[in-house]
Amino acid sequence: MTQHWQQLRRARLSRRSLLRASARAGVGAAGLALVGCGDDDDDSQQTATQAQPQDQPQQTQQAQQQSTPQQPQQAQQQQEDQADQQAMQQERQEQSAAEAEAEQQEQQAVADDNIDYNATAIGAYGAFPQILDQGSALARGGQSASNSYHYGAVFPLDPFGQAVPGGLAEWEFVGSESLTVTVNPGRTFHNGDAVTAADIKFTIDRLTGRADYNPEYNSAWTGELRWTGESTLIDDMTLSIAQADPSVDAANSLAVGGFPVFPKSYIEENGDEAYGQNPISTGAFKFVEWSPDERIVSVRNDDYFNGRDYAHAPRLAYLAGFEARLIPEIGARVSALEAGEVDLANSIPPDLAVPLGETGDYNVFYHPAQRGLHIKLPMTIEEDPYNPGQPNPWRDKRVRVAANLAVDVDAITQNIMTGRENYTYTLSSGQFGYPEELPEQRWGYDPEEARRLLVEAGYEDGVETDLIYLSGLYTNDQLFMEAIAEMLREVGFIVNLIPEDISKFLGEARNKELTAPYLFPQSAGFTSIGSMAISVGTEATYEHRAEVVSDERAEVDRLISEASTEFDTERRRELLSDLVRIHYLDAAWIFLFELVQTHVGASRLHWDPYFLQPPSVELWNLKSMKT
Repeated sequence: MTQHWQQLRRARLSRRSLLRASARAGVGAAGLALVGCGDDDDDSQQTATQAQPQDQPQQTQQAQQQSTPQQPQQAQQQQEDQADQQAMQQERQEQSAAEAEAEQQEQQAVADDNIDYNATAIGAYGAFPQILDQGSALARGGQSASNSYHYGAVFPLDPFGQAVPGGLAEWEFVGSESLTVTVNPGRTFHNGDAVTAADIKFTIDRLTGRADYNPEYNSAWTGELRWTGESTLIDDMTLSIAQADPSVDAANSLAVGGFPVFPKSYIEENGDEAYGQNPISTGAFKFVEWSPDERIVSVRNDDYFNGRDYAHAPRLAYLAGFEARLIPEIGARVSALEAGEVDLANSIPPDLAVPLGETGDYNVFYHPAQRGLHIKLPMTIEEDPYNPGQPNPWRDKRVRVAANLAVDVDAITQNIMTGRENYTYTLSSGQFGYPEELPEQRWGYDPEEARRLLVEAGYEDGVETDLIYLSGLYTNDQLFMEAIAEMLREVGFIVNLIPEDISKFLGEARNKELTAPYLFPQSAGFTSIGSMAISVGTEATYEHRAEVVSDERAEVDRLISEASTEFDTERRRELLSDLVRIHYLDAAWIFLFELVQTHVGASRLHWDPYFLQPPSVELWNLKSMKT
């Protein structure tokens, strides 16, 4: 018998005496709470003693009053019997509750003991980043294979994806003028160097083109850090960041998933190119080696400052090591999993994943991937790229609405995807500022109306366009993009579907060189304002180059700017709701669905997501069980 059960048994014996005594005194379950809590207030005890037993039926009390008075000895015996019954009933209830709690604790202990902390795992991915420098625009795409666990942000996140103080650093707003960041002592990079305020300053300067060593650095974070002005070192551990454009998202922008913290001396000594091949940061895993287009090898950062009992995320990893392998073809990823060559196959279509899960040899992981997929339309370009001298058809709202009405999103999610997907709007359905009534105004599917609108707009002969997408990044992307292209063709669009390589696509999109519609994700992994900075406004990080701005787009830009500086929560919610409504009803995108990713892991791998909307499998939170 364990010490826990011995203590519980002793507690029961002493508890029964109290139960019996309280029952004799007429103290019901409510009165017993006073006894059990050790409350020895005289007035409380006296009131409880005078009360009738709470669970004694009223008719029994009346019958006793009307019957012949019992002998004192019989009455005392009956009272004692009733007290014993009450005590036993109360004890049984408490025993059941205690046993349930103990069983839960024991199961948790068994589960914790069953984790193999020395285990490693191999994951198969459909895409790799071009380089491993998370700050570079070339590293966007395929990030879950590397950067999302090598790098650590300045601040940790709560389950909703909001920044909280602690972890690497603390923060404090100084009005709307600046944000003070204080690095906690004992925080180190993967090479053992201490993290200081100078490293945080260098990180911001590098990502905003202010770093002296390379002002031309190709940053992917300029949109998120637009609020930053000059940063000033107060001391070795404290940094004051001026808010050039006051933003309520200042702290959140330094905490979003995968935000890189760079080691100043290491990069200045080795340069950007070397860092992109051999990065160090503050994440839950340390980079070991990589072979481009083959594998990325990492080990657990055993010196990680957020322990497994830390309240927020990320935390010290369970796996001792992880290897990512690039296997672009879905069938090849599944074959590698079945052959035991990998332990986790990412982005597997549901029609393949579900049967694997039903065998009992694999676990299927579903999660909303913070990706509101949509097709960006080059509505800000004045001239038709395919018919020089002619107006750009995408500037005509009727053409944009026709494109939305042509795509049967329900058919795609039910037949190609998981069927669990929500519709895409400008913000995801779980983000702050999302207008709850907007689904009532959804464009829906109406191919006849789409054809009519194209004719009304003067395009009875069709609208010619390319349609570009990043090949291999999203589950079943080729299938659903082919379906979308065919649906557009059926109403009169002349579509040339073009899959592109990740490095070519992201470079062109980031540099605003694309003139054709292209598939892109609205990221719910950022805050609402961060999402706007990435993909909505005319100055968004990823957007077509702007030559002509519509009145609606100008209003969207105004609302983004105003919401970014509005510290009143309800007013900011109103601004964002107005923004979303205008952008959606202007049919600024072809709105599709919020991606649900499906992954398949060996049965030994268990994952209980921390975030409500995790961007990928949380490798720091992935457990390998012994049995």
